[in-house]
Amino acid sequence: MTGTTAPVPLRWGKPLLNGLLAWILGFVIYMIPSVVVAFKMAFELGRQGIESSAISSQISQTIPQMYRENTWLSIGYAAVIALLVFWRARVVARGAGTQRVAHGLLVAAIPVLLCLLSAAVIHLELTSFVDAAIFCLAGYIGGRTAKETLS
Repeated sequence: MTGTTAPVPLRWGKPLLNGLLAWILGFVIYMIPSVVVAFKMAFELGRQGIESSAISSQISQTIPQMYRENTWLSIGYAAVIALLVFWRARVVARGAGTQRVAHGLLVAAIPVLLCLLSAAVIHLELTSFVDAAIFCLAGYIGGRTAKETLS
């Protein structure tokens, strides 16, 4: 045995599905502060006898403002998704031979595309491109550092 690995065909489905999973989990984690704030506001304002429509209106004004003004939430979003992409890229790329990096980048593809789509549709910001680059780097490193399975 020379230790070389046979070429493994590029699998598209599993890496893309794992990329979607990483993005969904990251987005759910990103939204936890809004759920906490919304419940807190609902209970506090509900006890004061304020109508539910007024509570709903106040929550819908407070949450977007919180996400716009707090840079740490944006940093946390990028960090969590990057860690999830790295993790899933390592898992998917394990045993992929020479295609490890390609599999890792495919895991990053869904979060990158969703990030760029969001930038194009909602609001074009430099941070969207930085996030996309971070996700690509996480997929690359995850694929690159994936362990080979011994056959």
